[in-house]
Amino acid sequence: MDRRSVMFMMGLGAAAAALPVGVAGAEPVIGDSPPGPVDVVTPPEAAAPAPAFLFQEEFNGPAGAPPDPAWWHIVPARELIRNPNEWDKPFNMGRYVTDQEHVFQDGAGNLVIRATRGPGTTIQEKYASAKVVGLWRGAIGTTWEARVKLNCLTDGAWPAFWLVNEDPVRGGEVDLVEWYGNRDWPSGTTVHARLDGESFATNRHPIDSDWHTWRMSWMPTGMYFWKDYAPGMEPFFQVPANSLQDWPFNDPGYTLAPVFNIAVGGSGGREPAAGNYPAEMLIDWIRVFQG
Repeated sequence: MDRRSVMFMMGLGAAAAALPVGVAGAEPVIGDSPPGPVDVVTPPEAAAPAPAFLFQEEFNGPAGAPPDPAWWHIVPARELIRNPNEWDKPFNMGRYVTDQEHVFQDGAGNLVIRATRGPGTTIQEKYASAKVVGLWRGAIGTTWEARVKLNCLTDGAWPAFWLVNEDPVRGGEVDLVEWYGNRDWPSGTTVHARLDGESFATNRHPIDSDWHTWRMSWMPTGMYFWKDYAPGMEPFFQVPANSLQDWPFNDPGYTLAPVFNIAVGGSGGREPAAGNYPAEMLIDWIRVFQG
């Protein structure tokens, strides 16, 4: 199985009801154009003349609160893999759960996604973590940024900040930052033009446990990536439009939704026994603006 194919069986789109964006508890519709216009999300305390954020989440809720259900869906279960290899069989993949221990705001301006180790004999029984999918989707001509700290770079963990469109014919994925606890695959940044893992471009990039801002500009000419952007900085990675087979990202009406998660086990994490748990991903904020 291709190293990336296991990431594309989320299965949320097929089971999602066609609910409006911003409905509490709604299943995400991770596909093309949102159902109706999307308002600019600029809370008064965060408003600024430039840039005007199309979507902004600062995670300033009280300690212990879940992410705002108007904007985030907590995935209730780990996706199953079609024709899995040994590492992608359910007993070798940790669970996704929705409880307060594993996904919560810390009261200090961060969303925390936590992976834990408990009793049991299989990885599925012993390890739990979380995954959140945004209910807002953005289109071409946007820049995406998130400030993230990965206190989870340990054996078995598989953290990522990524964007996805799950259309079964023209789906695609953009991994702004992804780290593999299997210590084998090249961690870094990847653009997937197909959901079967057969058309992609990747850039091996240093990943550590410090705070970093990961940025991607999605333009008609392609996708451009920065870590800790400053004015005038050149992107560390560029993927020109239509440079990959079956490139979907310039299709009319094409959109992407944000995802944060830590997976445990599976092909990307493999054996977590020697890892240090609990392990956490902290997200300070995510912001999307035009241009």
